[in-house]
Amino acid sequence: MRNEPELSEAGQWYRDRDEWIRHVLGRSYLTADCQRVGIFIAMHMNRRDNHTKHQQKTIAKDLNLNPSTVKRAVAKLIDEGLISKDQVQRGRRGRAVNQYRLIFAWQAL
Repeated sequence: MRNEPELSEAGQWYRDRDEWIRHVLGRSYLTADCQRVGIFIAMHMNRRDNHTKHQQKTIAKDLNLNPSTVKRAVAKLIDEGLISKDQVQRGRRGRAVNQYRLIFAWQAL
């Protein structure tokens, strides 16, 4: 995606995120649940470092999905090169959470 000079850095990031969402919605072979999980991840991104940290159980609860559905959706999004996932420790109990990043394919070109 072309950088627009009139946009701030934050504005460009939000435009890229919205373009990513449109890209996911345009992939008709992705299930509706997979698209919803992708949009959830995108909408919870921290624009400063392009990541979000959520447990799949939390995503499932927020979207009223089965955790195994979320797990399959995340795997599909990773296989399609739309997101990346790392497991990190967080909190006093040291519980592992997943850190997701959006992959903007047009920036890799």
